[in-house]
Amino acid sequence: MTGITIVLGGLLTVLGALCLYAAAPAQKMLPAPAGWRGAVLGGTGLGAALGVLMAAMGPAGAIYTAVTVAMTVWSLAPLALAFRRRKEAAR
Repeated sequence: MTGITIVLGGLLTVLGALCLYAAAPAQKMLPAPAGWRGAVLGGTGLGAALGVLMAAMGPAGAIYTAVTVAMTVWSLAPLALAFRRRKEAAR
């Protein structure tokens, strides 16, 4: 049960981080930023992820896991999008 809870917390963290990225004015994922709705949805997703992760591990481990996953998403999302656009431009 704990493994499923950790995976669910990780998925919620990824989705919340992507929603927050989509709300940023300089994002390249959507044609226009998601605005305040994306920020609220992303913050809610990250909060839910922290709640789920804290149920599976202690508060320190949950916060460390959520921050690490979110920073990984925020670091790799722009690179993945740039790589995809480069491949599309080469066609």
